[in-house]
Amino acid sequence: MMKRMPLAIILGLAFLLPGPNALCAREKAPLFSLPELESGEQVSLDDFQGQIVVLDFFNANCGDCFRVSWELEADIQAYYAARSGNPHGIAVQVVAVNSEASEQADMAVFLQKTGVELVLDDPAGVLLQRYGGASLPYLVVIDATAAVPAVAAPRIVLRQAKYEGVKKLRDAIDAITGQGAAAAPSPVMRDDAESGADLSLPTLETEPQTAREATLDVAAMIASDVHVADMLAEYRHERPSAEFSLVVSYRPIRMDFKPEQLGLKRHKRLEEDHFGVQGSVSSDLNETLTLKMGGGAYDGFQTYRALWLDEYNRIKFGDRNTSGGGRVGYRDAHPWGYNASPSLRWEYLPDAGFAEAGVSYQYDSVSPGYEGGPPLVRLRDTYETVGGHLAFENVLTRRLRTRVEGRIDDTTEREKRVTLQGALNYALAENWVARLTVGYAKEDPHFSAKSASAVLERDWHGTWFVSVFGRYYEDTSEIDNGIALDAAAPPLKTYQAGLGVRRQGNRAAIKFDIGPCFSRYALHPRRNTDFDQLYKDRDWLSLQAAYQYQF
Repeated sequence: MMKRMPLAIILGLAFLLPGPNALCAREKAPLFSLPELESGEQVSLDDFQGQIVVLDFFNANCGDCFRVSWELEADIQAYYAARSGNPHGIAVQVVAVNSEASEQADMAVFLQKTGVELVLDDPAGVLLQRYGGASLPYLVVIDATAAVPAVAAPRIVLRQAKYEGVKKLRDAIDAITGQGAAAAPSPVMRDDAESGADLSLPTLETEPQTAREATLDVAAMIASDVHVADMLAEYRHERPSAEFSLVVSYRPIRMDFKPEQLGLKRHKRLEEDHFGVQGSVSSDLNETLTLKMGGGAYDGFQTYRALWLDEYNRIKFGDRNTSGGGRVGYRDAHPWGYNASPSLRWEYLPDAGFAEAGVSYQYDSVSPGYEGGPPLVRLRDTYETVGGHLAFENVLTRRLRTRVEGRIDDTTEREKRVTLQGALNYALAENWVARLTVGYAKEDPHFSAKSASAVLERDWHGTWFVSVFGRYYEDTSEIDNGIALDAAAPPLKTYQAGLGVRRQGNRAAIKFDIGPCFSRYALHPRRNTDFDQLYKDRDWLSLQAAYQYQF
């Protein structure tokens, strides 16, 4: 009964999370009259009669809004102005709508960097709500081509809570002919129609819009006797209805091996390299469903603990011979593995509610432990893990976004592990964002773990971001595949704090994080002291640097 509870909790939480109602395609566009930001002059939807209107809802302190507004000004406003409108000769106007209060200096920087020309002021976000928006940026395309608005009111053609590039926007704009809502044609127009004349302008060919992103990320954990670094390079290619990503990683592990308990006085420096590759492909099946396929492989020791234990086994058992016709004795280990993970994402509330379900398979060939003999017994060295997860993500308000996730993993010769995690992002004020994550995991017979992390971030003009963060983790004794019972890790607690700085440009971003981390083990008085060096308390320095570029 207890094993069924996590899934029930997740489902209950998910359906308690509300989201705004969807606006149907071609629905009547709500009218508005708002002051222009600089002049204060009232601007209404009626002022754009006969045109196509693109509403760009933004916040001057929103990093994504910078890029979206900048691209709309260049690739929509300027693009159609240079062509005297869309392929049917209809003028296109981008109207930026400030939808949250911001400081005057922040707004000035936003306007200067994005180059937006027409900005309406709605700091309370009333119009955003009327158009069904829950988060920023948010885009709406309106067909206001009717000659007589009283006869045919402006209609919503497209709305986007997740910016997908200008291709989909241009497709919607180019498809508006202005004929469906037009008034009765004049006699001249009627004669032209009867003669078969083509009144529309020739369609302009547009290249499919894609987004490409490259990321370089280097992170390191440094203690007095252990150095572990993670270096990865990622390439992501996004099209309007598909996405591809590829990550190549390299992890050098360097650790001092001090085997005093084994009667050896000579210390050794352990060095091992871990290589990995991970990729994923996703494709939209329809407007609400997205299929994702992921997979990857690795070669090398995954943790410094596994590397230390492998050297320990080599020294202690490497000179023993197998006897008695039993299982094989000591052998060198060459860890490697691979994984695959298909998943399906469903947008069950337009722009506000998302569900994701998936399964995963992991194969690991590990460095196993040994049990002394005779005969010497080599423990299992291959493991398979089959798992499944279910997650729900909801935009509750413009300021609050939540995610709850549960997963179950079944590993060879182990009990099932159940993991729950919840996260929320909350905009405390116009320049402040808080992020909180909590997690819990349990595996019989004796393992449980809990974790929590918090981040508080302040931004200046949507360009510079400074954050402080903290993380806490606690477990009763982690279960590592292939480890002998007397070598199992004791209960662990870790504490981490840090400071982060990030600069966000229109296409490039760079970040640095630094902070201390402390790991503390609860060693049992009647333990095997051979492993005291491995499981000693350590003070770490955590470093991270990353660079991302969109092209």
